[in-house]
Amino acid sequence: MNVLHPGNWSRYSRDFSGDKEGQRKYKRVILLSQFAMFGTVVGVLHALEDLVDGLFFMPLMDFTMAVSIFICYLINENGRHKLARIILLSFLNIFFFVYSSLAHHGLGIYMYYFAWVGLAAVVFEINENFYRFFFIGLSIVLTIVLFATDFNVFGKVTFEAIDLERSFIINFVSSITVLVFFIVFMVNMNEQSENKLISLASEIKTKNTELEKANRELDRFFYSASHDLKIPLMDIKGAINTALAENKNEEVLAYFEVLKERAQTLDNFLLDIIDYARNSQTGLRLEPVNIEVLVDDVIRNFAFTKDADKIKFQTDVNCDYLIETDRVRLIVILNNIISNAIKYHSLEKRDPWVNIQAYYRERKLTLIVSDNGQGIDAELLPKIFDMFFRGTNQSKGSGLGLYIVKETVERMAGDISVQSDFGKGTIFTLTIPATLSTTPVVKRKRVTVL
Repeated sequence: MNVLHPGNWSRYSRDFSGDKEGQRKYKRVILLSQFAMFGTVVGVLHALEDLVDGLFFMPLMDFTMAVSIFICYLINENGRHKLARIILLSFLNIFFFVYSSLAHHGLGIYMYYFAWVGLAAVVFEINENFYRFFFIGLSIVLTIVLFATDFNVFGKVTFEAIDLERSFIINFVSSITVLVFFIVFMVNMNEQSENKLISLASEIKTKNTELEKANRELDRFFYSASHDLKIPLMDIKGAINTALAENKNEEVLAYFEVLKERAQTLDNFLLDIIDYARNSQTGLRLEPVNIEVLVDDVIRNFAFTKDADKIKFQTDVNCDYLIETDRVRLIVILNNIISNAIKYHSLEKRDPWVNIQAYYRERKLTLIVSDNGQGIDAELLPKIFDMFFRGTNQSKGSGLGLYIVKETVERMAGDISVQSDFGKGTIFTLTIPATLSTTPVVKRKRVTVL
């Protein structure tokens, strides 16, 4: 008796019995098979009813309908789902148009088009909207033609029916029942989708909370670990400097120079980690900043950096008032960009230079850092802001510098872009939303040379 249960009328419903996700995936396929099986049975019953009434035309039409719908059922069950939908709805619309035009208008066969509208609305997948709206529109147009006119496919050829009232009631109840079934199916489907969305939203919210907590803990760990490592590293650097000052053995001194370089690399990496953690943990701290003085201070910080004395630094700051911005983050941004400009400069060039421009316009502070250094290969340009990205195997940095720059600029709700010609130089342009302070500054347009 299980074969009589609609849930067993499709192999997909049987194969995914107990699997809600599988049934949800094939819900329209299962619905089509269930409808096709139901339509086949109804067609056969109608044919038998009309034979009992002594009719010939009606049983032939009903039997044709049953066979055609069953063929669509077989196509659907064999995996040709889209084809089965198109064939079924095309057949139903054409068949019932012909059937209704030949049969007595009082039978109410045209009412089945309400059911076909519902079928078209629910049976097609989301990416098949063209077919959905096409068949809905087709059913509506054909219904209007049948209801509002006396159109007949074969002219004035009609076939009589027995007991019009009984047949009308049967057709009315059948069409409404099928339509209600599709409406219930759509409501259930929407409810399932809504519940799924609510469940996913709740799951995403939980995951985001856990992720935010993990990120905060990781940032705190980075920040704490970096500070804890700074003290022993300073001791190591102090011991190395003492050994370099007191030792006269050139071979031993060479080893200590290597240690000094490695210790400095580690120190720079810890500073990058601290900058990253600070940027992640702290909010914006706006204060009035003299951009010209800040740029000069940043440049002076590189006074004892290797090869910095061979580069001419130029500044062109055009800000008549103090700028309300995050001073610490701005220093971090300029430090990293200028550090890269020094590190990857072509010192063999004549007159190597780094230029820093700044101006305030339309509630935005714009900073442009340009150089005539090595430049960046066009293939590498899209990757330079990635975490731990290094342009070459010879790069000695942590690979965090420009990543921190981008993160810091975004934290300040700004934008950063880069232009570079390999072998010619690089230009970094960043814009940061800012407001003017009421305190003016004295314009000092000049060139600063280290």
